[in-house]
Amino acid sequence: MLKIFLENILNSLRSIKANKLRSALSMLWIIIWVSSVIILMAIWTWAQQWITEKIEEMWTNILTISAWWWYWWSRDKATAKDILDAKVVKQIENNIDWLDWVLPIISWNWQATYSWNDMSVSMYWITQEYFGVKNIKIEYWNNFSNNNMNNLDKVAIIWQDIASELFESENPIWQKIKVWKNVFEIIWVIEENSSFDSYMFFPLNTASIRIMWQKYYSNITIAVTDSDKVDTKEEEIDALLQDILNETDENNLSYNIRNQSEMLENMTSITSMLTMLLWWIAWISLLVWWIWVMNIMLVSVTERTKEIWIRKAIWASKNDIIMQFLTESLALSVLWWIIWIWFSYLAVALLNYFQIISVISSSTIIMSFWFSLFIWLVFWILPARKAAKLRPIDALRFE
Repeated sequence: MLKIFLENILNSLRSIKANKLRSALSMLWIIIWVSSVIILMAIWTWAQQWITEKIEEMWTNILTISAWWWYWWSRDKATAKDILDAKVVKQIENNIDWLDWVLPIISWNWQATYSWNDMSVSMYWITQEYFGVKNIKIEYWNNFSNNNMNNLDKVAIIWQDIASELFESENPIWQKIKVWKNVFEIIWVIEENSSFDSYMFFPLNTASIRIMWQKYYSNITIAVTDSDKVDTKEEEIDALLQDILNETDENNLSYNIRNQSEMLENMTSITSMLTMLLWWIAWISLLVWWIWVMNIMLVSVTERTKEIWIRKAIWASKNDIIMQFLTESLALSVLWWIIWIWFSYLAVALLNYFQIISVISSSTIIMSFWFSLFIWLVFWILPARKAAKLRPIDALRFE
């Protein structure tokens, strides 16, 4: 049995070599298509990781409390803007445990001007701990100093995008810009790889005491020690705020609590659905090419009628003919698989060279192998059976 199988393999290789063009055509399109699917899945794996990392960088252990007035859907809550003040911050710090930081923030949008250049910026009035909680890296110098905070200094930290647009090639450090009728001195610049493209930061005390005389905050950012406890802490803070602010209608609160971990869960569900959609598109597309391969083999049977008749004339049985075609298809399938993997790794290496970090998983390689076997067993059995049923008279009529 083994001898017959090896003989069939040798005959198959001879047949492939003798019919190079037909064999190449039957392999070419399926190789390109399957390789493109493998590469696409490799890129999508990288995209999923990138999306997840970006969302995790958005601090899944962070809760943000905002007054409803801050949004366009404020629902005419005229007094909501006054609810988040120093007393609320103190109550949260004293009554809720497992919190690393409770950071009050005042934010606003305004025009920043330097010389003849101006641009719209997001103004954030913050405490010193903000950069540590948000994991923002300072490229030049350091954070706000205690003297900046205590002396109510008009100083600012900007992002590289602002530095490039306002100052162009000029060094922004120690330069003065005008924001909201006030002049601020640039003392630090945020690294370019941070996610704050048009943000400008100022000392919180400067805003609340010296400039805006604002005793209430736009929002309060809370860092939970254990990210697994974020949901629990959100419920505790919500109950505390309802008690402090005398909120009686849970469906019409004057504040909003945002949980960043919920965003990660929602995005994970979306990416899973997109992955499933991608797989369905891939399988439907591959089904078309499977049928195309079977068509190529049916044409091959017609072309090889004389060869089949000669084999039958020397007492080859139906099973021998079926085994010949299936062994030939197996040889082609193995060649497909090897070329798929080689071509896919070559393309992924090229993508990685251009900083598109793609990864071919072992499951993709195994799946492609079983895919090759599936083609061999299912889509080539019909041509093999057709070849086995040919009669010698058909060969004579063909000639």
